[in-house]
Amino acid sequence: MKIICKNLSILLLTIVLFSCKDFIEEDISHDMVVLRAPANNLQTVILTHTFWWDELDGAEQYNMQIVEGTFSSAIKLVLDTTIGLNKFNYTFYPGSFQWRVKGINNGSETYYTTFSLVVDSTNDITTQTVVLNSPSADFFSNLNSNTLRWDGIYLASNYNIDIRENSWSGNSVTGFPISTTNLEYTVVLNDGVYEWGIQAENSVSNTFTGYSKRTLTIDTGIPDTVALSLPLNNAILGDSNYTYTWTHPSTDNGTSLTDSIFFYTDINGSVLFKSGRGTSNNYTDSLGLGTYYWRVRSSDEAGNVSGFTTMRAFTIN
Repeated sequence: MKIICKNLSILLLTIVLFSCKDFIEEDISHDMVVLRAPANNLQTVILTHTFWWDELDGAEQYNMQIVEGTFSSAIKLVLDTTIGLNKFNYTFYPGSFQWRVKGINNGSETYYTTFSLVVDSTNDITTQTVVLNSPSADFFSNLNSNTLRWDGIYLASNYNIDIRENSWSGNSVTGFPISTTNLEYTVVLNDGVYEWGIQAENSVSNTFTGYSKRTLTIDTGIPDTVALSLPLNNAILGDSNYTYTWTHPSTDNGTSLTDSIFFYTDINGSVLFKSGRGTSNNYTDSLGLGTYYWRVRSSDEAGNVSGFTTMRAFTIN
């Protein structure tokens, strides 16, 4: 009896130790974030920069700050953001700046690591880059009307918008670039795949940035409802894994589909027992003894959702 109690105590102590370890955050207070780019004390005419630092073990997020001037004598707080990645894009105006980054987790944080950056003024914007905001890269939309948004560039007089069919080598939707002084533009497009790009222009120096580009797919079509195959309505099944199958109509030609299957314990579909994602028009599972009702519906990459199939019943015994 004493041996059993001793072994049980050791087992409980081991469980507690491992459980505590799962909840204890790594102490990063003595670590330092290593900044990579832009280099410290860089002087440049480039306005848009990708800030980059080494990932720090134990850090869950990073706080990044930018000030005009220095942190000991700041003229203005330019940016204060917390992100989960180790890269961040930002577009400046001419001036002297400092930027710093620290690592953070739930239990501790590092000290800041600080670099300096000087951005010189020039009317020539050929080396600048327009930062696109939304829609995100490779976005799927179920709306014909979408608003394109981007960050402004210092000394840009206007922005040129071009939208091409399928890819940048395709035909221009508008026939020629559209010019605007705004930082957003709403377009109405038919279903299809497009590549859209934004270019900044300085009319004084007659200089242009390159086009910053992203792909946008428009799909407003509602997927057709699938047809259930097996099991048949009111089928009797054995208590083991069973593969539920269905077929898609040949008329579905939009973006890729994902099928969801739903199991209920009532014919009205008000008591959900289980749900899952089907692959290749089927789903395999073992539900246990009882009477169930099932149905399927589809959704596409743009967020369009089909109607439900009719409900079918089956019994496992």
